[in-house]
Amino acid sequence: MITDLVQNSIEARAKEITLNVEETETNLNVVIADNGKGMSAETLAKAKDPFWSDGTKHAHRKVGLGLPFLFQTSEMTGGSARIESEEGVGTTVTLHLDPTNVDLPMFGDFTTAAVTLMTYGFDGNLTIKRSLGGKEYEVSKNELTEALGDLNDLESLTLLKQFIASQEEDLLTL
Repeated sequence: MITDLVQNSIEARAKEITLNVEETETNLNVVIADNGKGMSAETLAKAKDPFWSDGTKHAHRKVGLGLPFLFQTSEMTGGSARIESEEGVGTTVTLHLDPTNVDLPMFGDFTTAAVTLMTYGFDGNLTIKRSLGGKEYEVSKNELTEALGDLNDLESLTLLKQFIASQEEDLLTL
């Protein structure tokens, strides 16, 4: 879900995207904020309907399932989801989830997700803020590109993965 939401921000032509993932034993909070094209109140209301699609993102599809699945997942796991958007300003999606809920899909490998997001081919900056049990790190695509060069270059990609993995390992050490 997180990668889909960031991809939505990219497709909304955002130049700045922030992904904030806070994890404790009892809470998983995710906030994705962007300065993309945003949505009108009318479009935002329709975007929550699984049987509606604006037809521009996927011309062959008559449904849009991303946001409806997000709201369904938060509801069925006792969490909450909120989306705020203003046309011409941007969009913020906020999730509050209970990581102990048996119905919550597995969080997965954050290192792989972060590397994938950092190497998406878009002309903007992604900042990832990640915290786990009181420890945290922050990394931005612009800083990584400045230090490593082209993030899709094999050597840079290897260093990027090692860096993110080391940050994740530091979160897990006591």
